[in-house]
Amino acid sequence: MADIRFLYRRLTAVLVAALLALLALTACGDDSTSTPSGSAHQTAEAEATTRTVVDMSGNSVKVPSHPMRIVTNYPAVTQIIFLLGAIERQVGVTETNLTTLPLFKKIYPPLASKTAVFGTDTTTVNNEVLLGQKPDLVLLSAGNNTLRKKITALGIPALDVASFPNSDKLKDGVSFIADVLGGDAPGRAKKFTEFYDSALGRAAEGTKDLPDAERPKIYYTADNPLSTDGSKTIAEVWARQGGGVAVTENSGVQGTAKSVTLETVVAWNPDYIICRDHSTCEEILKDDRWSTVAAVRNNHVITNPRGVFVWAARSAESALQPLWLAKTLHPDRFADVNIEKEIKTFYTTFYNYNLTDAEVDGILSPTQP
Repeated sequence: MADIRFLYRRLTAVLVAALLALLALTACGDDSTSTPSGSAHQTAEAEATTRTVVDMSGNSVKVPSHPMRIVTNYPAVTQIIFLLGAIERQVGVTETNLTTLPLFKKIYPPLASKTAVFGTDTTTVNNEVLLGQKPDLVLLSAGNNTLRKKITALGIPALDVASFPNSDKLKDGVSFIADVLGGDAPGRAKKFTEFYDSALGRAAEGTKDLPDAERPKIYYTADNPLSTDGSKTIAEVWARQGGGVAVTENSGVQGTAKSVTLETVVAWNPDYIICRDHSTCEEILKDDRWSTVAAVRNNHVITNPRGVFVWAARSAESALQPLWLAKTLHPDRFADVNIEKEIKTFYTTFYNYNLTDAEVDGILSPTQP
């Protein structure tokens, strides 16, 4: 009888041990199953906060789904970000944005406190200043491959934004930046495209029957009196859109900021000289060597309008350029265009800012250098 009780106790102990071992094995199995599941969840979360974007140079880059600390070396991009309603997410700008655009700072005072990560030389960067802003995205002017590699080596994603040689590329650029920003930016970009297309359509309608012989010849100058933009630039495009013709057409001058001689400009004999900067116009008017040029003789040396950014130079405010130029060159054809009203509408729509008449006058006749 004692032997039976002993065997019973031994059997019970074995069964309990086996059950405990099975439970332990099951627990281990649960742990091994839950670990990959946790990793997968973490990976899914990481992927949800980033996405791959193909930039305007064709580079595939993993970027934040909703970038919050943006830096750019492209002055016009800052204006575009403002237009798209995301300027508070930009932490680094260029020296140009801080020193040459007083109306921008007036409309958006926090701009003055943003850090100039890039100077007037937008092809170099101080790593310490850049990293100090803790950026999660850098928007670069396309073609700066050395700079791009330097920034990505710091672990910061960088996207190329192409130059804007014409209206379509400009609209594409605004839409691209809007897509990167997300939120309501794409809707604002769509509204901008509609505004731009409407302005282009009205300018085209008023100039469609103008032969080249009746189009005033335009010499556009930037940086200094003998620096101009030639073919494959937006300057030649808006010259035609506004009912003129750039003197650089078919001249062999190609690209931006190209040097020409005074003799060449005199030979072109433009009807209008349009200066990006007021100081350039003053320099031309003070130099007697320009006195034989038709534009000088007829008092047609004009400083191009500028507001939050220069209209003539590849920014979203270029949407205002064609109608302004058309009204300037052909006032009779565009008698119904109230350019002051157009400007106020643009600023109310895209900057939520109501310009005064004095501010509009300052945009149309800028005097800052």
